[in-house]
Amino acid sequence: MHYVQAYISNISFPTSLDEVYSYAHLFNMEMILGCDFYNLLNDENYMDFGNVEKYESRKTEWTAPKWCKDGDIVLFMHSKTANARISAMKTQLLSNRSRYSNDAFWIMMNALIRAKKIYEMYGGKIFAIGRINGTPIYDHADTEQQHWKSKIYAPIDNIFLLEKPIDISEFHTEIMVSRQSSITPVFGEQYTYLKKLILKKNPIVEEYFKESVAEPVPLTNINDENWLNVVNKYRRSFFLEIQFRSFYVDRFLKYLGDTKSFFRECACIKSGAPTSYVDNVIKFGGIYLPVEVKLSVDAERNIFAQLRKYCNLDELMLTKEKTINAGLYENNVLVIDTERLYMYNNQKKSLAALVDLDSIHTIKDIVNLRQKVIQSIG
Repeated sequence: MHYVQAYISNISFPTSLDEVYSYAHLFNMEMILGCDFYNLLNDENYMDFGNVEKYESRKTEWTAPKWCKDGDIVLFMHSKTANARISAMKTQLLSNRSRYSNDAFWIMMNALIRAKKIYEMYGGKIFAIGRINGTPIYDHADTEQQHWKSKIYAPIDNIFLLEKPIDISEFHTEIMVSRQSSITPVFGEQYTYLKKLILKKNPIVEEYFKESVAEPVPLTNINDENWLNVVNKYRRSFFLEIQFRSFYVDRFLKYLGDTKSFFRECACIKSGAPTSYVDNVIKFGGIYLPVEVKLSVDAERNIFAQLRKYCNLDELMLTKEKTINAGLYENNVLVIDTERLYMYNNQKKSLAALVDLDSIHTIKDIVNLRQKVIQSIG
């Protein structure tokens, strides 16, 4: 077994016709599907697809999180939003046909049709897996004409395609693919869940993937009986909020709320304000209570400004199918970091510590916290 971290790399599509033209000969998706673009670009025969050895390269350099390390797992996915971008670019191209030469027009039109076909096969799906082979580097090159923002790249090798790609609908209840970034970390039970799903549909995969285990060594034996004792020893070592959520908060909330089910990444809608997303929502005393997760409240630049966004809402979107405008706490947000549990009160503009997590040793301790939460809400 190899202990790894993993993440979904969500590959989108250009946002302008200039980008479409620049990448028309080979889109990002095609680089992963079967071409080491960077090597081929320096080869005068790079478009000679008869050169199978070169075309079917299984390595590349790709955007990556700065925390990834040698041996970590990359799950390549084609963004679900790519379809809308492809359609928008096609409409824009047709509307502005007179601005382009006949040759340029058809280069882009052919590329968009090709991109649409790729989307029909892989859109919204995890379609390939790779392995980090080295350490991330920061690219200082001036790359204005690109639709991704990251400048951090990592070498990736042993890329293999899934015979049966995994659609987001098969795992979206367990893993929320980031709306803000092309990188979605997948830790703990989430990785175990996704790995089992992939292996069930794709028995032919690389051994490095079969042998991978998500948790760091001290956390490999976590279960529903021992998680408090085990995680409490390493709680302060988490360097990403999603690690803290996966190993601790997700289990904690199951016992604090009215039921073991809760909601993730819920859209908070207020008139005249941009939509914001609270980490979790639990049902508490029959009413929906927002929950925000942090590594350290003290390290936040302006925690009150963040929490105010989740109060006095017009609507709260629990899931795509369920939106509520009543039956929710208007002025309270429960906050949890690696040290304490807090209650934010928007009327008082206060954030009160309810309990140190070091004092939580059993499930009964969590259940008994309900009374403190009730008192803090008033």
